[in-house]
Amino acid sequence: MKVLTVLVVSLGLVTSQVFSDEPDFTYGPNAESEWGNAYPECNGTMQSPIPLSAMTARPGLEAQPLELTNYQLDPTQVTVINDGKLAIYRFQFPGGENVTARGGPLQGIFQFDSLHFHWGAASNRGSEHVIDSFMGRKRYAMEMHLVFFNQQYGSLDNAAPLENGLAVLGIFFTNSTEQPDYGWIPPLNEVQTAGTDYVLPDPTVFNIKGLIGARRRPYFSYHGSLTTPPCYETVTWMVQRKPLPISEAQLDTFRMLRMPNGEPLVDNFRTLQNVNDRPIFLYR
Repeated sequence: MKVLTVLVVSLGLVTSQVFSDEPDFTYGPNAESEWGNAYPECNGTMQSPIPLSAMTARPGLEAQPLELTNYQLDPTQVTVINDGKLAIYRFQFPGGENVTARGGPLQGIFQFDSLHFHWGAASNRGSEHVIDSFMGRKRYAMEMHLVFFNQQYGSLDNAAPLENGLAVLGIFFTNSTEQPDYGWIPPLNEVQTAGTDYVLPDPTVFNIKGLIGARRRPYFSYHGSLTTPPCYETVTWMVQRKPLPISEAQLDTFRMLRMPNGEPLVDNFRTLQNVNDRPIFLYR
């Protein structure tokens, strides 16, 4: 375990830039109502997360299928970070290769930056987006976000505030009696303290394709924002409909992480935002 020597601040995506002069934030309806005081875009009309429903979504039409390239590669290094708000994984790939996304709802080529997780204190909550159906509203135990930036802007920091700057692939996890072979979860025990990071001894335990598979559809897509300050409304969201399994014991490993004040790092998901007549598409 290594103590981070820089302040890593979550933007709902995590950048390498230091924002030591930025106001801090916390979760919960009362705290979130104050976000807009320091970050005006958090009061915008295209905020995330939102409820998603196959019953009301428009059919998504793909000129080109959503495609991820190089995501089958075994990484040469994986670093897990507890920044006090999220569990973040950063990757390096052989030969300096980059994982990219294109097609589907994306306008341009988007380069993978990192992935992170949101989870709850109990398994009936944790995901940021929810699924509405005739059976009611479903919130999953956890949600993973793979964060991409538009390559035309050169970097995540440059792209984040700019139009069509970001894309996020969201994947739900549902608690299960299965114990999936997720070798990337035990290293979380090395970063229980906020502000620490750890390089996985075997980076190949976190193969992205091995986790999410080759199939993208069905997935929802809409235009939204970062789910934490500064809440830039520059994100093309793609949220897969079908969840992945995760055991209660594996979820408990996430719940062992701590915030800077020593309290358990749980319920790190934003309150649902208004759709405001935005079109939501379902790609089947």
